[in-house]
Amino acid sequence: MDLFYNTVPTNRKRRVHFHAFMLDVHARINALRRTRASTSDPVPTIARELASDAYVLCFDEFQVTDIADAMVLRHLVTELFRNGVVIVTTSNRHPDELYKNGIQRESFMPCIELLKNKCEVVSLDSGTDYRKLARETESVYFSPITADTNKVLHALFGLASDNASIKDNAKLQFLGRSLAVPISANGVARFSFNQLCKEAHSAADYIELAKNYHTLMLTDVPVMHIADRNEARRFITLVDALYESHAVLIMSSETNIYKLFSGKHEDDTGLTTGKADSPLTVQEKGAMTYSGEEEVFAFQRAISRLVEMSSRNWIIGSRNQHLAENAMRQEIQRNNKKLSSSDQMRSAA
Repeated sequence: MDLFYNTVPTNRKRRVHFHAFMLDVHARINALRRTRASTSDPVPTIARELASDAYVLCFDEFQVTDIADAMVLRHLVTELFRNGVVIVTTSNRHPDELYKNGIQRESFMPCIELLKNKCEVVSLDSGTDYRKLARETESVYFSPITADTNKVLHALFGLASDNASIKDNAKLQFLGRSLAVPISANGVARFSFNQLCKEAHSAADYIELAKNYHTLMLTDVPVMHIADRNEARRFITLVDALYESHAVLIMSSETNIYKLFSGKHEDDTGLTTGKADSPLTVQEKGAMTYSGEEEVFAFQRAISRLVEMSSRNWIIGSRNQHLAENAMRQEIQRNNKKLSSSDQMRSAA
């Protein structure tokens, strides 16, 4: 996508993460509805505005998990094509799998068919997850959660912020609302999992955090089960936002990142409503299974990103100067040890 976007010979092009694109679209819809009659359809106007700005739209991570997005997209995609826009996108889902098992998915099916008719679908699945290839890593994820882990996090917060003065409950103002950051210092923000993923937050909140802080410390991340799929979805969206802004994530969790989402029920005793005399129907079981399937799939992508975000190269290339310099010193020390070891082997020979 980088290569394609950089070589397209036009200035009327736009590359954007899909979350950010949909936030922009919803903001435009709300703005038009405030200035027009409620019966007026804002989508054709928005499509024309988008087309006038860029006739090549490049999306990263095209995914549809929200009914509001699905209902807007089914009309917006039609209008974009009608205005001559070329859409190039990456996705972890084939078009046929978009919005799988979503509410009122049948209403979204025409959008899927339109994408398949207007776009060429190219599979780039080589079977290898290049983010997970062996590489030098930094210690940024810690489990299990212990007193020692908390001491390490405290020390890392100081390193990442260069021991700057701490602010309590700093406020981020955006989109007509505010987001309180419990603890922050010099571009580093600290939240507990409950504060950032259990409470109701949207992609807009996470994108704004990533814009304003180059490092996020997330503490006390639990193992998530099917019943926690809302929290799991928020966690995945948070990872996406941090990844896109090349932020650093420092995290303490109940277990390692590969086991954070089980895709099962917490008691692992079968699918029930919690009442011994009230088992779920077959349809309810199926719906819950499918819902969990979507989160399991999305979580695998998040794990892939988390692995890359723990690499030394990621930290060195990050916006956190202090962590980057520390990682570079470690890299130099590692290379010096290799050279020293090589010299000793030659001397022995």
